[in-house]
Amino acid sequence: MQQMTNRLTTELRRLSFENHDHCVSCGHPFREGDTSHLGYGYDDSPLYVCDGCINKLKETAIRHYFSPRPYDVPEPSSKLWRYMDFTKYVSLLSSRGLYFTRTDCFEDTFEGAKGFKKNKAKWDSYYFEFFRSAIKNLPEGYKCELSDSEVDEQAQKLLSDLEAGGKAHKKRTFVSCWHESEHESEAMWRLYSNFLANAVAVRTSYQSLYVSLGRDPSINIGRIKYIDLKKNYAGVNDAFWRKRESFEHEREVRALLLDFECQDLGKIVPCALEFLIEEVFVSPKAPPWFARLVNDVNEKYGVAVKVSPSELVEDPFF
Repeated sequence: MQQMTNRLTTELRRLSFENHDHCVSCGHPFREGDTSHLGYGYDDSPLYVCDGCINKLKETAIRHYFSPRPYDVPEPSSKLWRYMDFTKYVSLLSSRGLYFTRTDCFEDTFEGAKGFKKNKAKWDSYYFEFFRSAIKNLPEGYKCELSDSEVDEQAQKLLSDLEAGGKAHKKRTFVSCWHESEHESEAMWRLYSNFLANAVAVRTSYQSLYVSLGRDPSINIGRIKYIDLKKNYAGVNDAFWRKRESFEHEREVRALLLDFECQDLGKIVPCALEFLIEEVFVSPKAPPWFARLVNDVNEKYGVAVKVSPSELVEDPFF
């Protein structure tokens, strides 16, 4: 088997990110525990292949055990909405960047949580035994020479580190939240713009959002899964992709990135507005002149998109 070179280009990372679940050569669907191989073919093109196709690699950059994503990826054409007041919309245009909020700044105190505090003892017991087993059962060729008390001490330290890491992770994780729906949402207007007269809703799609962020493989975009925390826990690696069932109405799709250097409460990520913004809708409470103002601001910042009135203001007949 080839020695790994660890040469990971953006093109290779993007290829494996966009084709995460299958071999790009034969289409083999990866299952948890399979080995996936990232590298370069004999024509130096990037490849992401399964065990059966490793003969196509001239260079192996890295190989790892496949693990499914902790989120579902929306269909490329899935419609995504972001409701905001006018000042935030102007900020989006002027900065030509999408604002990602640090996760410890959200009102939801359960952001990134593993479960209810009253159920923590069961969680701790499981991972304490998991760490004890890992310490005592070393790979072939190695022997654990620690006493039982030393093993317990090391397992307890790892458990404490796990909890500390979970709390610290909230300051390293930044997200941009979107609502997935084929239609405009009256509830989202109320929740995220307070039904203000000077509010707008930006509509995009999964593919447009991904492309607008430069097809950056370090930014994950996926659906939140809503779970019953009375009966379940969020896994160590998927806590930021889980929310309580009481938030199901949000139908959230989030873009998520990690930044270990940024100390701010949020960060602006450069974004190609010509790809991001497919259409803009003005608040159902907006006066007639507000749509003209939005058009003027779009023109000022060179954004050529359709500005539409809310569908919620249509008149009924009886």
